[in-house]
Amino acid sequence: MRNKRKDEKNILINLEDTSKIKLENSLKEKDTITKNNQKTEQKTDKEMEIKEKKEDKKVKLTTTNDYTNNKSKFNIFLLIICLGILIYLGYKTYPKLDFNNYQVIIESLAFLIIIFITIIILFKFNSKKTIPYVLIITVILIIYTFFIPSYSLNNLYVSDFINKDIKEVMAFTDKYNLELNILHEYSDTVLKNHIIMQEYGINTLIKDIKTFNVTISDGPNYEKEVIVSNLTGFKYDDVMQYIKDNKLINVEIEFQKSDRERDTVIEQIGSGTLKRNDLIKFIFSYGPDEIEKIPVKDLKNLSLFEATSYLKRYNISYEIKYEYSLVEKGYVVSQDLVNQIVDTKLTLVVSKGKEVVVPDFWKMSSLEIANWGMENKIKIEYLEVFDKEHKSGDILNVSHTKSDKIDEDSKIIITISKGSMVMPDIKSINEFKLWAMENQIKYEEVYEFSDSIKVGELIKSSHQAGEKLTENETVVLTISKGKSVIVPRLIGLSKTNIQNQCQKIGLTCSFTYGGYTENTKKDISIKQSRANGSVVSEGTNILITLSSGIYEKVTVPSFIGKTKTEITNSCNNLGIKCNFVYSSNFSDVSKDKALSQSKTGIVIKGSSITITLSIGPAKTYTIVIDGSLLTGGNPEQTKKTLETKLKSACPGVNFTFIFQPANSGIGYLSPNSQVKVGSNTFVQGKTYQVIINSN
Repeated sequence: MRNKRKDEKNILINLEDTSKIKLENSLKEKDTITKNNQKTEQKTDKEMEIKEKKEDKKVKLTTTNDYTNNKSKFNIFLLIICLGILIYLGYKTYPKLDFNNYQVIIESLAFLIIIFITIIILFKFNSKKTIPYVLIITVILIIYTFFIPSYSLNNLYVSDFINKDIKEVMAFTDKYNLELNILHEYSDTVLKNHIIMQEYGINTLIKDIKTFNVTISDGPNYEKEVIVSNLTGFKYDDVMQYIKDNKLINVEIEFQKSDRERDTVIEQIGSGTLKRNDLIKFIFSYGPDEIEKIPVKDLKNLSLFEATSYLKRYNISYEIKYEYSLVEKGYVVSQDLVNQIVDTKLTLVVSKGKEVVVPDFWKMSSLEIANWGMENKIKIEYLEVFDKEHKSGDILNVSHTKSDKIDEDSKIIITISKGSMVMPDIKSINEFKLWAMENQIKYEEVYEFSDSIKVGELIKSSHQAGEKLTENETVVLTISKGKSVIVPRLIGLSKTNIQNQCQKIGLTCSFTYGGYTENTKKDISIKQSRANGSVVSEGTNILITLSSGIYEKVTVPSFIGKTKTEITNSCNNLGIKCNFVYSSNFSDVSKDKALSQSKTGIVIKGSSITITLSIGPAKTYTIVIDGSLLTGGNPEQTKKTLETKLKSACPGVNFTFIFQPANSGIGYLSPNSQVKVGSNTFVQGKTYQVIINSN
């Protein structure tokens, strides 16, 4: 029973489990179906969404392509416009840029890189995202186009032209529209027509200057003095180098047979302080041996002096012909024999320089004329004159006509009009005088009194400012003498009174003392520089002479026969000044005693008198003339010996020497001579003849 119930119970449990399993399976199946339905719905939704997105993308792509196509056309158009502007402005501005300046190079490279990148972006990545970048680049290009070239031009600096050809400076000033002023100076170190100095340095901005002044070399100054050494004994090559180093241009070289070593200087004419163009001559030795004949070398491009010196050195005969050539003037163009032994005569062809044909200056600008002169080594000299028929800068005359043929180093004078001579606005007399002197204007000054215009200032002129002046016309200037003042009588007045009167009427007075007077007291006027009643300008100075007081009189005695010391003491006691002079003649009166005096009697105390003193009686000299003092056959030597002897032995005695023709006894004393061989007596102050026999 118990087992039966147990079995029933198990059967019920199994039934329940089975039902439960079925129910669970049913629920799972239902869930699976539900999930599958949901997945199907989701898949459908996704497919619909993808489909919608594809349709939207297709619409958007169509719209974008249309927009891009339109924008691309606009960008290309914009780029063409920008490039066109850049090309035009580049054509106008970039030729003026200095590409030796690193700043300009960097800016230009940056500009090209920006253009290159922009072109790539426009044509390769042409989309909606690139539009802002393209616009930014376009704006940058436009800013660069209008700003950078101008900025670069305004920040360019002057170049360094020292030692450079003047043509470079002319190109520079022409490029930047600067006025070029050229000064000339000699230089031993800077080549001709090359720059010695420039006004502005490399730190100067071009935009800050209007004129550019330079000093160019005219080459060495051949008028300059140099010290030329004596080169006797020097070798040929050393002498030639010395000539070159010292820039001597008038040297002659000769060779001659000599026992001295070959090629050494045996004689020199000219040394010491000389000008470079003074003649100097060197004579060299050929040596004692026969001159060896050698093949003549190629002398082309040597100077005429170097070439002929070489030919003389090897005793080669030559002749010279001249012709126009592009070879430098004075240098050898060619020769008829090269590397051959010359048995006859060598012909040297020497350059006359380039044959220059004068252009039509009337159709050329001043810059073109200057460039032509530099290129052809022609000196252009301008003569400026006033001309009322032509405006300033017009050519009036040229010293050479078109197609004339001239040599290098010739000079052409071009007369240029300064326009009509116009009267300037006279601000000061000195400025006008300077202007008149510079322009060779004649002028005349007349003076008038004026109560309103100060002394020295202009009252009027014969020509008004701006008025044209004709040739040889004289400008008359009327200049103020200031207010007029009538000079009063001031003689007899005291110094104080005179000062008060001068100050009252507008004059100035200065004073000097005129010495003692007979009856006018000290500091009373005895003379005035301007007569009373004369009319002078206000402020004129009147010189007043005042009396030193009433003089004291003294009586001067006779000093004849008195000594110098006695006379000096007497003069001091009297208050007068005594001046002493010596007589030129001997006398019986002892030396230093008075022979005469300039004044005696009553004189003003303080006066001066002159006393003439004796030089004493004449001395007598007795001397013996020895025959050994005479030189037979040589009158000049006899004179020289006797002259020395007599001058030292007989001071104060005069001797004259006479040469008398004779047939014999040449160099000896003539029988008619006052000076003879043997004893002679001579007196001071007298003159004796010395007669010497001569041919």
